[in-house]
Formats: sequence, C-alpha cells, structure tokens
Amino acid sequence: MGYVDQARDGILGWLEGIRYPDEGWGRWPYHAKMQRPYALISSGSAIGLHQSLGALAGVPEAQRKEALAFLQGCQDPADGYYRDPLVREADHIGDHSWEQIYGQMSGAERAVRALGGESPYPVPAARFADLDEEDPAAFTRRIDWSNPWAHGESWSRAIQSFLRARGLIADGANDGRPGRAEKDTTPAVLTAAQAHLAGAFAVYENEVLDRGTGYPSRLMPDPEPSRAMAGLFKCMMAYCAAGLTVPCAKQALDSTLALQHEDGEFGFRNNMCINWDALWVLRELDLQVDAGYRHDEVVAAGVACADHLMRRYRQSDGGFAFHGGEGCMSNHHSIQLSPQRYPISDTLGTIMSLRCLEYVDEWLG
Repeated sequence: MGYVDQARDGILGWLEGIRYPDEGWGRWPYHAKMQRPYALISSGSAIGLHQSLGALAGVPEAQRKEALAFLQGCQDPADGYYRDPLVREADHIGDHSWEQIYGQMSGAERAVRALGGESPYPVPAARFADLDEEDPAAFTRRIDWSNPWAHGESWSRAIQSFLRARGLIADGANDGRPGRAEKDTTPAVLTAAQAHLAGAFAVYENEVLDRGTGYPSRLMPDPEPSRAMAGLFKCMMAYCAAGLTVPCAKQALDSTLALQHEDGEFGFRNNMCINWDALWVLRELDLQVDAGYRHDEVVAAGVACADHLMRRYRQSDGGFAFHGGEGCMSNHHSIQLSPQRYPISDTLGTIMSLRCLEYVDEWLG
C-alpha cells in the first residue's frame, strides 16, 4: 500500500470532524483550536485535499455549490484579490505585507477552479510588480534578497503574473505542481516573453545565485542552508513558469540532499515548510536532469522523509501537524490562528505532508 493510501481515510475523517457546518459546506478552520470558525486559505486547502484524495467528485452537488458560492463571494470586485472575510488588522502579527498575504489567498482561486467554477471578476495580473511597466531587471534588484524565503515569492509571482496575462501558464488546480509554460502551443509568444524577462533572470543568476550551492544566497547576510533552500523553492516557480532550465541543478541537488538528518527530516526541525520545499526541489530538479544525477539517493531521501512524516508529523486525529512533534501552527503568513500550538493536525501541515507522500509514491511507482 502506498503512503497516500495509508493516510487517505484518516485525513478525510479528520477534515469532516473539524469542518465548520453553520454556513454551509466548504468552510474549514486551520485546526480544531483556531480562534475563528473558518479561514479562507484553510478552506481552499481542504478542498484541495479532497481533490487530491479523489473525494471531491463524491461531494453532493448542493454542497459543491455552497462551497463555490462562499469562495466566489470572497473575491473583491474592486481589485480582484480574494480576501478572508474574517481576518482583521488585529490578526496581523508578523512581517508579511498585506499584498503578500492576499497573494497567498490565491489558493481560493484554485479551489474555485477545482469545483468547476470561475472567478467572478478578473484576477489581478500585476501582483507585486507590473513587468510590462517596470524593467524586470530593476524589479529583481529591488527585491529584498537578504531573505529569499520571504521575498523570493514576490519575485516569482510577478513573473508568473506577467506570463499568466499572456495565457502562457497551465496551472495545476491543487496538485502540488508548478504552473508551467505552454511550450508546445505558443512557442513564438513564449519566446518573446522569455526575451522580455531575460533581465530578471540575468540579475538573479549573476547577482543573487550562489553557483557553488545552487541557492539564491549571495546577498543573505547569514546564508543559513534551510532558508536558502526555501528561497530556491520560491524562485524555481518562476523558472518553471517561464519554461527555463533552473541553473546549477546538480549543485542544488547536492545541497538539498545534504540538508537531511538521519531520521529523514530536512533542515529546521519541526517545520513542514522545509520538508515539503526540500522534496519539491528534489522532485523538480530530478525531473530536469532526467533522473540522471544521484537519482537513487533522491528516492531514498524521499522514502526516509515520508517515513518520518508518518511517524512524527501524523497525529492521532488522522491528519498531520505543521510543526510535527510540536503540534499545529499558531500563525500562518503573519496571521494569528491560535494563542499556542496544540498536539493536533492542521490543514497546511496536512496538505504539505500529502504532497510529500505523493512525490514518494511517484518515485516508487
């Protein structure tokens, strides 16, 4: 039995147990102890979990319509962003900007598509920068590369927005794969887009990228490997979207494999971001090199991580906790969820764990 099959029933049972029932189907908190009855990002994640586990098709049509109406009602007609109706300024406790937070809420847009719907209003094409108006190289230089984990996403999202506005990205719905350039259907348009964005990638490769490690860490005052790898995860999204080869792939594979501890966990302890980011990076780079470099070690690393997640991150309630042995998340993307961590599962930890299990099942065939 594959890892996903082992986890499937427990995840679905846990989701049904924490679902908020009072306003119709489709509203989930991050976890059972969250201080609000539901949240937009966790609702999108829960729908993505149903889709990945093959359970969304079995949801009755009336409930699917309730979820779709809820999600579509969260889009602001003025600017096209999806906004959580229950999040207030007082919930904002960290350093992420509201623009970054709203960008994360694009998961609601993917959930709308998973449910067979469309966004009622145009989704903003220019997130973080309008690369039709601003020089891509200049935009790249104004990114705060001292922390590529936090700000590399802004760089990638701007590039993805530029490409999406031209119909060049085929997005996965909620499957953990990156948006990819449609190379076969629009080669001339894609080539022109790549030429326009060339300055952004040149600055990244010549001024940001450490070619020894394959990580975007040259401008980090303290290039901590876990943060640097998570920064690469963010930046690779732009390369995938633009149909470009990620530079220094072998060096990045070496660096990422070196992050794994003996028990299977990667980098920072009790942090599901690092485990998922590492396996995603390994998976995408392994695909890029056609499984031609340290592939057996990549697969073994995936198996060891999956075993660790099932042993340490999976909770007795059936899902997975973002902080593993320390429990569920108490905040996400600078929004407070609960006053402390509890030994229970949360939606983000569960969906990240599920992605990892999916990748390992793929490797094992």
